[in-house]
Amino acid sequence: MTYSSAAQICGPGWRRFVALGDSLTAGRGDVGPDGRHIGWARRLAELLCEQSQGNCELTNLAVDGADVAAVLDRQLPRVAELRPDLISLTVGMNDVRLREFDPSAFTARLGKLLAALAATGATVLTCTLPDVSAVVELPAEYVVIAQQRLRQASDIIRSQSARYRALCLDAWAMPDAATDPALFTADRLHPNARGHRALAAAFAQLLFGEGEAGRRLAPLPAAD
Repeated sequence: MTYSSAAQICGPGWRRFVALGDSLTAGRGDVGPDGRHIGWARRLAELLCEQSQGNCELTNLAVDGADVAAVLDRQLPRVAELRPDLISLTVGMNDVRLREFDPSAFTARLGKLLAALAATGATVLTCTLPDVSAVVELPAEYVVIAQQRLRQASDIIRSQSARYRALCLDAWAMPDAATDPALFTADRLHPNARGHRALAAAFAQLLFGEGEAGRRLAPLPAAD
């Protein structure tokens, strides 16, 4: 189940926030009392509302299972009509899980996607893939392959983000967060509510320009 919303929030000059990507942004692992997914994007919107003034509309286009091709083909076409000034993009985990991961194709598609997002003039947020190779259940012979792919995809995300001047939250700079079971659901791939809140706080720090602090998770909120 995914959750899309268009809710009034507040932001410092950000009036329209569009979230693109996969299950991470769709909010998997963070379920509200009404049974719908909440997720870090909505929690980030709430943080922006608390810290600034003005109205902003959040539209979450992220879908479970999306890879970079799906975001490019199915989500990107909707961006122009929404006229965002803040865009987030989380993608790559479903690409590295494919039997044949093609780094060149991933680079080309991600570059095309980020170029289109940059052309909107909006602030663009991205993040690298956390190194979960040591904590997910994998046959021993696949652990090294998984780590190599996660590192390779993250290098691509990092370099393409720099090329198109996107703000990139670097999961490799906070390795403890990637292995802390208190932040994840039982599958160890998706954050739980606490993890989504921490991720939203980290993105907020990055947006507000708090330097290196913006690349690390904020102090964990109290558990529900």
